[in-house]
Amino acid sequence: MDNAEVQAADLAIQGTNTSSITSKRSIERLGYLDRCHIPGVTEKDSPLMFKYVVPKPSRRSPVINRAYYQRTEAIRILVEGWIEECEALGIEECAIVNLGCGFDPTYFRLAKLWKTKKSRTKLKYVDVDYPTLITERLYMVRNESTLFDLLPENPSKDDVGEFISDTYSCLGIDLRRLDMLQMGLEAAGIKKDGARKPILVISEVVLAYLDAGESDRVIEFFAQYPEATFILHEQCIPVFDVDQEDENLHPFALTMFRHFERTMTPLKTLREYRSIEDHRNRLQSLGWSNCDILNMNLFTDYAILLTEADHHRISQLEPFDEHDELYWIGAYYFVAVATTNPSASTTTQSPDVLRHIGLRSKLQDAKSLSEDHVDEGSYVGTSATTTESSPPSPAIPYINIEWSEPPPFAGLDMNRKGHTLSILDDDAYVFGGFGLDASDHHEEQKVFQARGQQTRLGSTVQHNLVSGSTRTMPRSDDGPAPRVYHSAATTLDGSAIYIYGGRDGPNKVHNDVWRFTPRDGWEPLWRAKINQYSDNSLPKGLFKHTANMMTIAGREMMVVFGGRLASGEANDQVWAFDLEDGQWGHFPWRTAGAGHHFEGLFSHSSVVVKGPEQQDSLIVVGGIRGKDEKVLNTVWKVTLSISDDEPQCWVQAEQVVIKASTGGLLRPRFGHTSVKVGDDRIWILGGVSAPGLLQWHETIVEIELSQGTFKHIQASSFKELVMVGHATELDERRGRVISIGGGGTAQTRPRALKNHSRIGFKNCFGDYKTTNEAMGLGTVPLKVNPLNVHTMLGD
Repeated sequence: MDNAEVQAADLAIQGTNTSSITSKRSIERLGYLDRCHIPGVTEKDSPLMFKYVVPKPSRRSPVINRAYYQRTEAIRILVEGWIEECEALGIEECAIVNLGCGFDPTYFRLAKLWKTKKSRTKLKYVDVDYPTLITERLYMVRNESTLFDLLPENPSKDDVGEFISDTYSCLGIDLRRLDMLQMGLEAAGIKKDGARKPILVISEVVLAYLDAGESDRVIEFFAQYPEATFILHEQCIPVFDVDQEDENLHPFALTMFRHFERTMTPLKTLREYRSIEDHRNRLQSLGWSNCDILNMNLFTDYAILLTEADHHRISQLEPFDEHDELYWIGAYYFVAVATTNPSASTTTQSPDVLRHIGLRSKLQDAKSLSEDHVDEGSYVGTSATTTESSPPSPAIPYINIEWSEPPPFAGLDMNRKGHTLSILDDDAYVFGGFGLDASDHHEEQKVFQARGQQTRLGSTVQHNLVSGSTRTMPRSDDGPAPRVYHSAATTLDGSAIYIYGGRDGPNKVHNDVWRFTPRDGWEPLWRAKINQYSDNSLPKGLFKHTANMMTIAGREMMVVFGGRLASGEANDQVWAFDLEDGQWGHFPWRTAGAGHHFEGLFSHSSVVVKGPEQQDSLIVVGGIRGKDEKVLNTVWKVTLSISDDEPQCWVQAEQVVIKASTGGLLRPRFGHTSVKVGDDRIWILGGVSAPGLLQWHETIVEIELSQGTFKHIQASSFKELVMVGHATELDERRGRVISIGGGGTAQTRPRALKNHSRIGFKNCFGDYKTTNEAMGLGTVPLKVNPLNVHTMLGD
């Protein structure tokens, strides 16, 4: 790379400062950082300082706001916790070095807070970045009176591109020039002289832009300081396919790589260090003897959003529905906290920020880590009590299936998510969702017109399962409004489709009921004007719920379970729409003892199964718990009943324990679908997990209810299996499972699954036996044909 290319790359990296600081100003304006405010202090006088460094604020998307809130809070908690730990240990002097500081105003926030404290610990703070950025930073500070007034008086050096004083210094140094960096730090009073002066180094998405060798040298450079702590926040590539890690990347990884390459800021370090385990080994080999690394999902759970009140406050700031993207981002960003061992002559305790903020004990509780589904993709450490010291769990049994070539429905390219799929006789009907407007393309001809953006849809697509032909049915003004994340349920006789709810905007949530038949099209059955403050005599609008046809006391009803209200809260009520009367009935929870109440959830899946007495029950799998946004791995058996006793209508839930035959736990997930493929067997397809990623072989799971066990279903190809917001249905006539659409982070080619040897429906979905081999694993011939699994960039 010649000098001009190097300069261009450096300018692009410097440009990331503008994007980052603008995002932090966005969350400051919206109130995300309210925890940093001093009670009773207005924004004008608060210690938050982003308003002074971003003169033209811009509101970011909700998912970017949430991700930056987690990032900003993580650094704040660690920095302030480290300072407080130094104070608690009676340390007289400590230092903080902020690498790649850009316009970050952390020093000025701390300086304002410092005035209200009476600390005996003296703090030195040093900001470091490219010389041109430091010049801009100092110019901005000198022209903003609030910031200028917080600068120390009588600096030893104060010119256009450098500021040095006894407490705060601003150094314009290229991090690749370590000789210059050492001279600058010594001028600021930070030396490798062995004297007890703990140092904290902050690198917030900085070193990732350097070549691996260049960033290694920076990390090794600071390991030479006694009692040093290093906070590293940047990207990783979680393992998605343990057998073909290099070739088979999660689609989000590809999207992330392409984004940074497109902005001329490639993530160079990621080419060498990918997983958090790689980063842990790297830090250890470069002189940091102790290291703990958590992905952002886990750090948020353990250190940021600790209470239901925290979750509630954040959820009320703005409408938010991009949990899938947020959890993917959280799995790809991490926080590392590394420390060096103090010198042998030091007999006093060294600052341990993880201990101070209460995180150390959580990471040492192996039982809690297991219950929270924390694995090496979410957390790695060097202490003897990490998950790595535990023996590996036995392999979970799996079923092998293959992709079919060519696709059985090659003419269908369903570019949408959050839609529904229903089958009537030989036709599959797809309604609504988010994707390309039907007026802008001809889906049956795969001719797509250029358009500004995707939108919520109100069209119905009919696909013949015999001929493979597809047509988009014209939408009538008298039909259902466009919507996403609604529900659809087919009548027990297979003659009609009922849809309910969905949303057509951040706060516009429907509560109407429509019926579709091939002869009459869409017919409105029920609607009412209800807002979130109305009483509970009628169901409010819902989205991300489920609806299933059930027989209750001899009557066919559409049972609506879970979901989210327009307010963003999770629905904890159960409603059933009586098909004969065309009216809703409320089924209150049957309480016992202290009045146990089922907690609201959303983005779950549900199917209907029959019990020993042929009574219908609802099997509810996974989802997100509303009160704390925890991703669940639970399986519930929900029963509704009508009797002559009081109350006449009631619902109760019983948790079903599901484990692998080898003892492994079912992974948490949301945004998935489920389908019953036999009297006792349920398939769970797709979804998003937390705190880590679903591995590709975990994407499809088979649950055997009577045995309380599950197996993984491993396909010969996996990329098309990264599914969320898709729709799944059982094509009973042809003995196959159809899954259409879905929103992920990459465009994928539609393909289908098939069996090793063609067999009929009865054998496919009836009882079967596995052949136990070396590891107790079985290979079972199945005929499974997802019509199209097509992921896209979402809403």
